[in-house]
Amino acid sequence: MAIFVFRYGTVSCFQNNFKERKKSLKNTAKQVYCLSMKSLKYLFTLLLFFAVVPLFAQQNKEDPVSVVDVKFKKIQANEIQCSEGQWTRIEVMLLINGNPDENANNQQWVRNIDVGLTLVYKDEKARDKKSLDNLLVMKAKARLFAGKVNAKVPVVFYVPSEAYFVYRLAQDAFAWSIDLTVNGSPIKLSKNNYKKLLSKEISSSNNVVKVLENYNKLVSKAASANEGVLLPLPDCPFNVQWYEYFKNTNQKIPTYIKDSSK
Repeated sequence: MAIFVFRYGTVSCFQNNFKERKKSLKNTAKQVYCLSMKSLKYLFTLLLFFAVVPLFAQQNKEDPVSVVDVKFKKIQANEIQCSEGQWTRIEVMLLINGNPDENANNQQWVRNIDVGLTLVYKDEKARDKKSLDNLLVMKAKARLFAGKVNAKVPVVFYVPSEAYFVYRLAQDAFAWSIDLTVNGSPIKLSKNNYKKLLSKEISSSNNVVKVLENYNKLVSKAASANEGVLLPLPDCPFNVQWYEYFKNTNQKIPTYIKDSSK
């Protein structure tokens, strides 16, 4: 009987030790699992960080050239010698942010900057002012030899006085857009630059993509009919250039060059 009790006590003790070890193993496994999950979460967060940061940096990367301001100024006939009427001066102020060409001879100067300007005017005396057929489109492009990094560079265009009589233009442009190209590489529209490259009539609409699509259709259809009317500064007649060079002397004038692709 004593032997049985001893054996029973031994078995009972063994069972208790087994239960404690089992419980201990469960706790250890639970701790290991928690640590593993924390490690996986940390690893996942780390991988996500290194995956997202480059994309974020790429999206917020500055364009090599950006538009900081667009100004329209009416120049009266008495301000320009031998002029029969009002001219409109459009100044596109550029900011040179950096050189995209790693092999450039001088990193401080960005070469071959193309600025394309598109203007859309309404026919002031049209019966149906809402009709797209009464919108007139003018386009022009200016090419600069180079712009210095961190400098502001003005690019100037003119609407001739005769256009207001011939086309019955409204005094102000209905809409406008700007295209920039650096060394043959177009600067794409993005959420960071579209408000500077598009007029408010386009950029402030509820559906910018749809409005811009219709705008581009209009431009591609109508622009060729008025080719050469909108003038970059080098193509302006001498009396207008005289005004620009000798009367409007508030800022430096960049060097315009001819587009060899034409």
